[in-house]
Amino acid sequence: MKRKNARFFALAVLLLLSVLLCACRTGQDPMQNGATSGNETSAEPLAPTVSSTADPARTEPVTEPPAPPQEIRLSFAACGDNIVYYGNVREARELGKNGTMDFSASYDRIRDIISDADISFINQENIMAASMPLSYYPCFNVPQEVGSAVIDCGFDIVNMANNHMLDKGMAGLEESIAFWRASSVFPIGDYLNEADYNALRLYEKDGVTIAFLSYTYGTNGIAPDPNSDIVVPYLSESVIRRQMAAAREAADLVMVSVHWGEENLFTPTSEQTYYANLISELGADVILGHHPHVIQPVKWIKGKGGHRTLCIYSLGNLMAEMASDYNMVGGIMTFDIVWNGNTASIESPLFIPTVFDFNASFRKNQIWLMEDYTAEQAKAHGISYYGNYTTVEKLRAYVTNTIDREFLPSFLFETTEH
Repeated sequence: MKRKNARFFALAVLLLLSVLLCACRTGQDPMQNGATSGNETSAEPLAPTVSSTADPARTEPVTEPPAPPQEIRLSFAACGDNIVYYGNVREARELGKNGTMDFSASYDRIRDIISDADISFINQENIMAASMPLSYYPCFNVPQEVGSAVIDCGFDIVNMANNHMLDKGMAGLEESIAFWRASSVFPIGDYLNEADYNALRLYEKDGVTIAFLSYTYGTNGIAPDPNSDIVVPYLSESVIRRQMAAAREAADLVMVSVHWGEENLFTPTSEQTYYANLISELGADVILGHHPHVIQPVKWIKGKGGHRTLCIYSLGNLMAEMASDYNMVGGIMTFDIVWNGNTASIESPLFIPTVFDFNASFRKNQIWLMEDYTAEQAKAHGISYYGNYTTVEKLRAYVTNTIDREFLPSFLFETTEH
């Protein structure tokens, strides 16, 4: 019996040691065996282990997708030929103080539209060489205070490429270029040398880059001086192709200013339509046309891959003391430039018609919005000096007979009050 008891005792000891060893490996209190004493809480469950084959998405933070690029919208306003004659200068001298000239009153009624636009454009038809005598049609040279009034009105882009840019030769052009470049505006169509001509005019606004190209059909038979470095940007298909390719590469969108067409003709010539289609095919977003001294149609031109170009064949005269009522009608072309980070589009185009008014003594020169222009003003218009007369109905008809209704304000189609 003692041997059996000894063997049994040895087996019990071995069993107890096995239990203790197992408990140590699992971290369990061998005295608890799943039970609790009166003052102890139950044991915490073991933390789960993460397998090396677990889904990593369950253990890494979730990354939000990148936000789409923010849309940028810029308002644009474009005006046509700004031409100053003797009557303008005489009146500006009368309105000026201390020997200066003040042309600002002529722009008062369009000032809000121009200054409120994010970007605004004008074709400045006159040379402004302060060292040379003043002169008028057919070879203009007007006071630099005209430029000051244009700047004060709020214009940002000033075009110099037109048929009057050589009216005072290369010296007059160079002096005008110097004036505009010393100002706050962004001049286009002015090139001091070949390198300047080949450098793109890139205008940046709110992160959007616009390339401005500029051309003129001619310079009234006045040839550039071959001894001068200044370059005149004549219409040329090869140049347009080269500059358009560079502009499309460098800018978010491209605008082309073109001085073209025939004077007093309300429809584009075959040359205008040829170049318009070419420029559109090459990827321009907007064509700003001027020169005919009357308005011409506004059209969407479809290019490659569905690309559309807004083409204003002629903006007409903004200001010009000319003889006929159709020369008094111009317009402010407004639209939105929309940039989404990848592509640009032109939206909400609207042609706001204007009337340039003056009396028979060529005073009270002022640009009026056609919507505000009255029958009494039309009857008393200064074209009576030349034996010509007009009515509000005639002035409105020039617009509605030329430009498609989709681009026009509704007031033009309302009955005119007498």
